[in-house]
Order: sequence, then structure tokens, then C-alpha cells
Amino acid sequence: MPRIFKSGDYGKKGNYSTDKLKSWIGKEFNITAGHVGDWVNNGYPVTAIPVAGTCKVTDVDNEGYLIGEFAYNSLGESIKDKYPNLSIGIGANGEPNHLAILGYAPPHIKDLDQSFSEFSQDLTSIEKTETIEFAEEDAQGKIDEFIAFFRTVDVSKVNYKALFDVLYEKDDEKYAVNKLKDLGYTVEKTAEFSQDTLKSIAEGLGLMLSAKPVNNLTPQEIFVKAKAEFAREAERDETKKKLVSMFPPVLHKMLEFAVDKAYEEAEYSNIIEFSEDDKTSMATKLKEFSQGKSPFKELFKNYTESKEFSETTTSETTDVDKRIGGYYE
Repeated sequence: MPRIFKSGDYGKKGNYSTDKLKSWIGKEFNITAGHVGDWVNNGYPVTAIPVAGTCKVTDVDNEGYLIGEFAYNSLGESIKDKYPNLSIGIGANGEPNHLAILGYAPPHIKDLDQSFSEFSQDLTSIEKTETIEFAEEDAQGKIDEFIAFFRTVDVSKVNYKALFDVLYEKDDEKYAVNKLKDLGYTVEKTAEFSQDTLKSIAEGLGLMLSAKPVNNLTPQEIFVKAKAEFAREAERDETKKKLVSMFPPVLHKMLEFAVDKAYEEAEYSNIIEFSEDDKTSMATKLKEFSQGKSPFKELFKNYTESKEFSETTTSETTDVDKRIGGYYE
């Protein structure tokens, strides 16, 4: 029969003596295909988590190992060899309430569908538990030896961060969070920040907190809106290109700003009354203007018609052209 746990001091997760383990003899609980928390945190209800079988505690051996008798269902039989490592779940009463097959849930969470319905049970009662990993028969002994060794090592001479990463991956995040809280830190999950916490953070950064607008559009409505936006942007770029080419460089930045502003979604459909008979949007007005002739052509024509060119040389005419921006026919 397999060893499923070992007596010892697991720090924040509790101290489990041999006598404590012996009091569990006769208890029976589910074997879950992965941690309950892995499924729940990915949006699956506790009633849909696949169960791989049952475990009954039968003994505690002379080395302090808890011995269990397994009864796998077909799901458990198909995964037990590929995922041999186990993690016991301890409830609020300090007694085991499930045994998780480690490593299965993360790669298979995306596959959860009706095919698991025959293996699922209501696991609501064990949703909030402390899980303790038991990977190999002598794993805890090796860890105890490593801890004793590591206490004698100068951590400034080793890559401590890499070690922490491994420990964090092997353990659940609850222990790390509790450790930080013991040191006086406030730890909250970003996705679960309360409104008051978010407001406090925003005020500390000098920002104003506002609610994100909710998008209630259907996929079809989103497609129509996106299509209209692309068409508006294409029209804006074409209008800007034509309009800018009609004016001297000194006015280009101002014209580009005017066109961009007129083609913003809120302004694009905003109707302006230019006269009693002329009511249209600024975007439409700029587009119409861009399709006409440059006003500098008429300006140059009026200027040259009012000037007498009795003995003006070609060079002088060119200078006049340059002074008024070079817009002439």
C-alpha cells in the first residue's frame, strides 16, 4: 500500500505527530485529479471537479508514514502512473479531507467538459483546505536535511532568488502571503481589490478613479462599429492629406489638429449650424473644402492683377511667388 504523508513539522501548515496520524486510521476521502483550488481559480464550480477515486487510511508505519489504500476509478487508473506525486488536503478541523494527484489540473483545465461529469462530485465541503505536498517516499527527509544545510550557508554567496522561485512553484501562494503578512505587509490580490483600496491607491498616485464603461454590444454590433471606425479613419487620412497640400507648411500642424479633432467619434456626428441652410458636421465641411481648389491660387491671382508689371523680370516674378507661398497656376 502506498505512503501518502509523513509525520513532521510543516511550519505554517501545522505540526503532525505520529500519534496525530494514527488518529486518522480508518478515515476515507476522495482522490481529486489536481488541486481543488486549481479548478476553482479557473472558473469551474466545485461540483464539476473530476474525482479519480477514494483513499482509506489503513496504518502508520515505523518511520512515521501514513499508509493509504487506494480505489481508483477509470480516470484515476488512466492518470496515476503519469502523475505519481500526491498532496494531502487538511481541513479546518485538522484532519485530512482529500488527496490530490499533483500535476494533472494545470495542463488539463482547458479540457474540462461534459466528459468529466461521470467523475465529478460536490466538493464544496473541502473547497477551503490547507494542502501539503508529498512527492516521494523520502522527500520530506531530504527537505529536512536540506533545510539544516541551508541554515549554515551564507545566502549572499548563492542565488537565493532562484531557490525562492522553486519553493514558490512547489508550494501554494497562501504560505507566501501569510509570511508577508507576518512581516507587516498588506497583501491583496489585484483582481480582488475593494473599491476603497483602489481609491486609496489612486489618490496616492494623484489619479482620479472612474468606473470602466461596460460594453454590452453583441458581436454583430461590435463588427458594425469597428467597420464604421475604419471607414472614418480612412476618410480622415484622405481629407487631411488633401487639405494639407493646399496650404503652406507653416499651417500644416494646425490643419492636422483640426482634421483629427473633427473626425473623433464624438465630434464626427456633431452637427454645426454654419448658416440657416448649411447645417452639417465639421468633418463634412473640411472634406468638402479639401475637394476644392487652393484659396492661395485666387489670392495670388488677385494680388498679381492689382500690380503693374511694366518692366518686371522673371527673377522678380519668382520672388513674388515665393513670398506668398508659391501657390499659383
